[in-house]
Amino acid sequence: MKKAILVMIIVSVVGALAFSATEVSLALPVVITSAGQSTEVETVTYVADEIGLKYDYCDILSKDELAAGVGLGGAASAIGKHVTTLSPDPKGTKFQSMILALGASLKGMGASGLSVDSEVSRLKALIDYAKANEIAIIAVAIGGSVQRGLPGSPIEVMIDTVAPFADIFIVTKDSNKDGRFTNAASERDVPIVEIDSAFDLLDTFAEVFGL
Repeated sequence: MKKAILVMIIVSVVGALAFSATEVSLALPVVITSAGQSTEVETVTYVADEIGLKYDYCDILSKDELAAGVGLGGAASAIGKHVTTLSPDPKGTKFQSMILALGASLKGMGASGLSVDSEVSRLKALIDYAKANEIAIIAVAIGGSVQRGLPGSPIEVMIDTVAPFADIFIVTKDSNKDGRFTNAASERDVPIVEIDSAFDLLDTFAEVFGL
């Protein structure tokens, strides 16, 4: 199934195109990974489990594992690496969507043997592959203002890496107080779904994935 972004009602907000979750459609299978090794990705997978969204997951997903499709090429959990493969599609099926959970933790990166630079390199490789192979990139930011930092901080570096290439943004209002994600969406005319809190991901994911 090809990815689709369906627009029915468009509301102008601060110069960007803001959408409700019912106006966006994303295709399965989906893979989830962290963008910065913070705990936000655990919230994303928890929400997916709660609504019955079947996904593959690796916190330090590599380009080769993404390219391997469903099953992640047999990737397994190890020290500093966590893998879950729940997608029901046959192994090797191409992913149609990739969720990048934005948030930066130096402790989390260190536990996975990563630095800010190597995490950025990993993300760039994933993004390049996704763009070349028509895999929708969903940037999710739910950490709130406490997770936002000054220019050049690890979280802002992760945002700088992902935002220019995201096909859709799903962000909490508190994470978008400065309009950073609104502006990023506006620059490329891609959808942004702004939600009140991380709790709203339950309904949002159910709607965008048609569950």
